[in-house]
Amino acid sequence: MSQWYQMDFPDPSSEPARMLYCYHDTVLVIVMMVLFGVGWFLILVLVAPFMKGLVNRDITNSDKLEVAWTLLPSFFLVAIGSSSLLNLYEMEVGDNVGYNVSVTGHQWYWEYNYILDLDESTKDSDYIYFSLMKDYCMNP
Repeated sequence: MSQWYQMDFPDPSSEPARMLYCYHDTVLVIVMMVLFGVGWFLILVLVAPFMKGLVNRDITNSDKLEVAWTLLPSFFLVAIGSSSLLNLYEMEVGDNVGYNVSVTGHQWYWEYNYILDLDESTKDSDYIYFSLMKDYCMNP
């Protein structure tokens, strides 16, 4: 059971929840790697005036460097995007989806629509309510 003072996610109770938990950890590791890499180069550039020959500021027309700083972030983004799309697909079309909730935010109110799966067909909650009321009224 999760408490307000806990700094971690609650224990996952389903496969999509476990996948989201792993996705969060993966993105956190990638963000920390980028943070340390950028921080290292920032410190390197800030300390360079005090140490001669540490940074070569005359690098021009370096094709290898340009390819590296273009492809490296794209690999990170593809890795994050592919696992995110896999999680999204599993949450929407997975085998263990019991119901869907559609929430629409209007300017002054929220609209909730619960879509239940009954008798191998998808029915709206209003349809279920009114069909039950119709049966009740027809057979008192």
